[in-house]
Formats: sequence, C-alpha cells, structure tokens
Amino acid sequence: MDRDEIGFTLSDETRFVTVDGIRMRVRTSHDLGNDYSKPIVLLFHGYSFSLDVWESTSTFNALSQHGLPYVGVDLPKGKATKSQKVERESLSDYVPLLNDLIRELGVDLDKSKFVIIGPSMGGGFALAFALENADKVVGLVLVAPSLSGVDEEALENLEIPVLLVWGDKDNVFPVEQYGRKLKQLLPKSKLLILKGARHPAYLDRPQEFHELLFDFIEEIS
Repeated sequence: MDRDEIGFTLSDETRFVTVDGIRMRVRTSHDLGNDYSKPIVLLFHGYSFSLDVWESTSTFNALSQHGLPYVGVDLPKGKATKSQKVERESLSDYVPLLNDLIRELGVDLDKSKFVIIGPSMGGGFALAFALENADKVVGLVLVAPSLSGVDEEALENLEIPVLLVWGDKDNVFPVEQYGRKLKQLLPKSKLLILKGARHPAYLDRPQEFHELLFDFIEEIS
C-alpha cells in the first residue's frame, strides 16, 4: 500500500497525481516551472526499475547541484513502476498522457525546452516523446534504448542532438549489434561506451554517466 493511501504525506518532491484518470507517480525539483531559461530534464526508467533508480544513482541530487529543474516519471509501464499501468498500441500513444502530466505539474509546454534521459524501455519512451515534440526537445540522453514500439524510419529525420551511452558488457542490447546501428540511424548522435558497464550502464558507472550527461547539456546549451 502506498504511503499516501494510509494517511501519510509524501515529500514535496515525490507524489502521486491523477492525469486523464490515470494515477501517476512523479518526483520534481522545487524550482520546476520557475525558470524557463534552462532546459527541464525529464527522467524515464527501464522496464525493471522506477524513478527511484535516479535516487540511488544520486542523479536527482546532481541535477539540483547543477541548477537544472527536473521531472522524474514513473512510466505507466514496467515491472517496478508505482504508477497505474496502461497498455497502449504504440509508444507514441503514451505521449498525450505525458504531455498532460507535464501540464498538470504546472509546466508551460509552450515555454519549455526538455532534455530527456531514457534508459532501455525509457529510451523508447524518450524517442517517442521527441518525435511528437521535436520543437520542445533540445537533447536526448539514451542508455542502450529499446526501440520496441518506436517508428524507426522516423528516427532518420530526428534532428535533435542525441547522446548514446552504452556499457561494453551489455548482453541485452550489445553495443556492436545495436549501439553502432542506432548511431548511424540518428543523424545528430554520438556514441560513448562505458568500460566494464552492463545494460544499465548509468547504474554501474554513475559518476562517469553524470560527467557525460553534464558535458552534453553544456554542449547543447
């Protein structure tokens, strides 16, 4: 049972909101919606994880230290999510729900620019979101993303800077088979490989991942 269902109050940062009749769990920075001069970092997660993984890697803390507003989302899909699960035909069908979620959090979509972090399944969600909101997304950080449910042909026209991060020990989507192919598919992408890291490379090498992340954000800014 969730804490908010038995009378406790979740922190100001982590809470549940209901959007389009669907109960979603989010974590947001205190300054969200106050400063549109900086990109908002959206954090998605892989199938076996929830937004809590970004707490365990200290990514939320690192973003706050760099003064970047963020939204961590428990996606409505996956094994560990605490959001209500929803089945849609394709990943693009989830994008209206994500747009409405962002609005519900008090963010003006017309003023906002986003950098999206998406590992594995979350990488597919990130690509789907970017394809539908290309004018609002300034960068994608994808960690061995799954392309299941993504329109791969459309990726060839995605003119957004993309940082692809892969672990050289990834045995789910091996970099030689998947990473290099995706780099060729995405026109403005670069591929960086973390030595000794597995499929969740950001979890195995969080400090190195953060260095790559903030170098990329500085570069595209």
